[in-house]
Amino acid sequence: MGEEKIKWHPAFAAAIQLEFKDYKDHLDFKIEHQLTAEPLRIDVVVIKKLDDIEIDKTMGKIFRKYNVMEYKSPTDYFSIDDYYKVRAYAYLYKVLSEKTNPISIEEITISIVVNKYPNKLIKYLKEKQGVNTSQIEKGIYYIENTDIKTQIIVNNKNLNKKDSEYLKLLQIKQQDSGLLEKWINEYARNTKDPLYSIIMNVLTEINTNSILEVYKKMGVPQISEENREFLLEAIKKLQIDKKIREEGIEEGIEKGIEKEVKQRIEKEVKERIEKIKKSLIKGYSVETITEILEVSNEDVERVRKQMK
Repeated sequence: MGEEKIKWHPAFAAAIQLEFKDYKDHLDFKIEHQLTAEPLRIDVVVIKKLDDIEIDKTMGKIFRKYNVMEYKSPTDYFSIDDYYKVRAYAYLYKVLSEKTNPISIEEITISIVVNKYPNKLIKYLKEKQGVNTSQIEKGIYYIENTDIKTQIIVNNKNLNKKDSEYLKLLQIKQQDSGLLEKWINEYARNTKDPLYSIIMNVLTEINTNSILEVYKKMGVPQISEENREFLLEAIKKLQIDKKIREEGIEEGIEKGIEKEVKQRIEKEVKERIEKIKKSLIKGYSVETITEILEVSNEDVERVRKQMK
């Protein structure tokens, strides 16, 4: 699975909006806010406070009127140059955003969300710029003695789940089944909300097995009809149906998700195979079939061999 195929930044933008959903009437979110003709190639969310409301969430306590959030995916590295780039963005935001009502530098904050604590960067800043760091809470650090208030949010297992449950979903090899089960139940109640859909799409890419394990644990009585439809779509999308065909229904989903759901999966698989067969009989090319039916080349070739 290529890193470029996973839509990390839209999922982060969605997660941040859900983190602060209790304050949605007091915050304005700008996704990838463009300041110049040429993009700075930086994944930024700008959160503007519309009034002086106090935010209780630890990651939001630093917020002033204009808050720049920079995100690095779990497999990406936050370098010294990245630090200067996000600061450059903040300075440009100050200079270019509201010319008729200049922004004070004291009204701006920077939040840097990373998967690992940037030791090299912190060492550099301490040695070269004389800054200090302080841990506000597990996973949240303030960089002090700078003109722009800055915090680093380390999105790993140590980050407080109570205060960052949506952000913590964006971790590879998610081990917290309780967090996933809570998310799935909440997702089931918000399937029409695009913020939830964006996050769930990424979760099915990065934590497929964990998602399926939670569904299995929940069992049919707890799985709503909408969730079942989603599960079937996820299985097709992630080509788990290929594993089912190769290893058998029982082994392919480890006796999975109860008889009702397995029967529906088996039906979906058979229908897909029949569509591939009909397309091959009509003489369509492999490329055409994969595009029309949204299947892989391997699926088409497997059916072709079965027909010989």
